[in-house]
Amino acid sequence: MYTASLLPHVFMYAASYLSSIFVPVIGWVVPITTFAFLLLYIERDDIA
Repeated sequence: MYTASLLPHVFMYAASYLSSIFVPVIGWVVPITTFAFLLLYIERDDIA
């Protein structure tokens, strides 16, 4: 049976691998999407 004492252990374990998810997302996915959007935006003919 699951008890309330199990929940802090589950959250602590979940937080241990979040850095391995967020580091590639912040380092690769965010810049790629930002630069792709900016490239498409500045290459449009009707910016203003």
